[in-house]
Formats: sequence, C-alpha cells, structure tokens
Amino acid sequence: MKSKLKIFLEFSESVLPHEAAFLLRENRIRDDEKEEILRKVCRNAEQFEATEEFDEDIDKRKYAYIKKWIARKLERVDVDSNLEYLTYIEKQVLTDTITSEEEKLLQEEISKYDQTSFYFQKFYELVREYQDFLLVRFRYKDCELTGDFLERNRGFYEKALKVKEEIFHATRDLTYQYTTRSTNTKHWESVLQAHLHDAELDGRNKYHAFVRLVFLYFNYKEYEKAREIFDYVDGLFKKGLMYSRRVLFNYYANRVILHSNLKDLEKAEYYAQLSVKQDNSDKLFYLNNLVAILLKKDKNKEALEVLTANYALFKNSFNHHQKLGFATHYIRTLVRNKRIAIAETFAKNFIFENKKHLFDHRWSRFFSNYLMLLTTAEKPAEVIKISKKYNLLEREIETSGNYNFIPKIHWYYYLATYLNGNISEDSLFRRISEITATSHFDNEGLEALNEFIDRLSFAQPSFFSGLKSHFSSNLLIS
Repeated sequence: MKSKLKIFLEFSESVLPHEAAFLLRENRIRDDEKEEILRKVCRNAEQFEATEEFDEDIDKRKYAYIKKWIARKLERVDVDSNLEYLTYIEKQVLTDTITSEEEKLLQEEISKYDQTSFYFQKFYELVREYQDFLLVRFRYKDCELTGDFLERNRGFYEKALKVKEEIFHATRDLTYQYTTRSTNTKHWESVLQAHLHDAELDGRNKYHAFVRLVFLYFNYKEYEKAREIFDYVDGLFKKGLMYSRRVLFNYYANRVILHSNLKDLEKAEYYAQLSVKQDNSDKLFYLNNLVAILLKKDKNKEALEVLTANYALFKNSFNHHQKLGFATHYIRTLVRNKRIAIAETFAKNFIFENKKHLFDHRWSRFFSNYLMLLTTAEKPAEVIKISKKYNLLEREIETSGNYNFIPKIHWYYYLATYLNGNISEDSLFRRISEITATSHFDNEGLEALNEFIDRLSFAQPSFFSGLKSHFSSNLLIS
C-alpha cells in the first residue's frame, strides 16, 4: 500500500462497528467512489482479522474527504465532546467572558436541546447560570428564551435528579452484594428496567441504569437477561444515541464478560479485540480480559504476544488490581508456552516489587498460579516454603466454603507435601477431598473443578484420574 494512504489507513482501522452502523445510517453521499470508500471502511470495522484493501487509483482527495466526513459525523453525536463544550461554556458564563458568537451558539442549543440528551442535567444547570448572567444585565428579551426552557423542563430535571439518586442507592447495594454476597438486590431490577426503557429520561441516567442492570444480572448469573438489555442498548448505539468512544469501550468490555459466561468464546474474543483498540486508563483491564479469553481458547502463543507487547504499560501502571491480574496471566501464559525459568524470575521480581499490594486484590489467583508454576518446575519444597511464608493456607481458609470455590492453594500444598515424601497417597486423597467438600458446586462449578484437575494431572495422572471420578460421584450439586 502506498505511503500516501498511511494516515487514512490508520484512521480507518480505528473505526468501531457501532460507529460504522451509525455512519451508514447517515450516508447521503452521492459520489460512487466516495461511497465505496465509506462502505469499505464500515465493512472492515465489523471484523478484526480479514480486511478489504482500498483502491490506490482513487483520487487521494476523496479519501481525505471521507476521513473528515466521518470525524464530523461522529463528533456531532459524541456525548463526551458535548460535555467538553458545556464545561467550557459554563466557565465562560461564570467568569463573564462569554463572547457574542458563543452566546449565539448557546441560544441555538437552548432552542433544540431536550430532556433525552445525554447531559441534560448539566445543560439545564448551565441554562440556569446563563439566565442569571442575563438578568443582572437587564437582558429581559433573551431571558424569555432561557426562562421558557427552564419552566418547560423543570419537571424533567427534577425527575432526572430523583432517578440519579435512586441509581446511586442501587449502585451502593449492588457493589456491596458483589463484595459480601449477602445482600438481596432483586428489587432493583424492575426499577432499573423502567429507567432504561423510559423514553423521556436523559441519556446519562439511562446508560447508568443499563450498567447497574448488567451488574445485577452478573451478580445473579442471569446471563440471558443480561443479553436482552445488551441487545437493546446495542440498537441505541447504532442510531448514534448515548455514543462516545469511552462508552463504547466500556460496553465492549462488559460484552466480553457476558459472552465468556455464556461460553460463546468467539464473540467474547471479538469484543475483547475491539476493547483494546484505544489507549486509555482502562486499557490494562481490557487487555486482561482479552488474554483471559485467549487462554480459554488455548491460544497460548497469541496471549503471550499480547502480554509481551503491553509489558511497558503493565510496568508503568498505578492500578495495582489490574497489575496483579496482568502478572497472574503472564505467569500462566509463560508456563503454557514452556517458558518456566522466565516465569519464575518474573514471579519473584513481581512479589518483591509489589509486596505492599499483594493481598489487596484477588491475591489467591496470583499465588495459585505461582504455586502451579513451581509445581510444573518440580519444586515442591518451594511450594511449601511460599505457602508458609505468606500464610496462604490460613488466608484461603477465610474464603473457603463459598459457592463453586476450589481451594487450589491447599491442593498445591498437599500435593507438594506428598511429592516431598511427607504424607502418603491415601493421606493426600483424604486431605484434598475434605477441603474441597466444604464448597458447594453447581454444574458450572463442577466443570471448572474438572478442568483444574486436568491441568494438574501431569503431576500424578492415575491419582488425579481417580480423584476426578470421586468428585463426580460424591460432590453435592446445588
């Protein structure tokens, strides 16, 4: 491809599927070549692997036109771009520095802005400030416009504030439920559903209702219900509603979790690949999701390539929760790619450099993978040493007995004790059976347990085969 198209190609590769769907709805282009360029951009946006090449013989000015046309169309409906405008104008009003041209544009916005706009609440408050600005200057004619807007939308504004408060309380309950598993939040379902489908509500409240509903359905593992609201919001995005790239990337990341739980790994990978197309503060989170899906699909080489390419991002991040997730995936991926020595060095360095935050978030995932690494490296004495040094057994006991919980650290410790010659095979069988029996499993949990046993069976194939049969026959399925 000629270098003259380099800038356009980079731009076209950044276009997202929902942006493409909106752009095609907005298409009124009558030039055949320009339209074909646009349609090719949109077709390529729908896939992350195969792409159609662009015709180098078309006048490069037509590529420049389409690039500007796309950018203009998307900026017009970008809610975050609108927020930047509102924030700027509010500053101009509050500091008495608003220009005549800025006032003219603001008054045009007041004439067409309605309560369903994404940032309606902020706009209403801006108009109230602007009216005060006009009153003290005796500009009563202009006050007719602002006064009419405020009066006509007062009820919508008060409703928006009430809904915002409700969503705040729902958020508090849902996050507490996620942390403690002890709160019933089902009563929020009908409330949030009503807000999501309210045709008169502002876009920000509607989107927040959607996110909280996703949280609720994920908490209760009601993934089919979650799929329904995802599909509803999907349609809104394609119409250019509630749109910004920030919102879309968050949406894609949540769809990764949805399709992963629905066992639809193809769609999970598709959305995971989309979510990492932009650099932002959440990229490490999105990368962790992508790698998790690649590992589930046994795409071990691809997972390692992703992690290696983004190692600098991991090192420079201040998000210790996501750093721990990255480190956990990195260890797993190195082991699967038979880079055992590199994995050991990395794990030791990570523990040393992050010892203050090791037990802040999901520590058990990191250490269970570290112990898996040491088991693979045939270092049972190291497994025992690490388990005792960090009191891992005691820490895991605090979380044992939970739904579908597999006490992996205990498994690795007991296996290491057996391999070190300190207990018999019968004692190993009994200890693993007893600690695992304290958990309650459903079919999904039993499937995860069997997968774990399969991963571990390399150490003692016949023993773990017998253990698998024992659990299949004796574990309680809830």
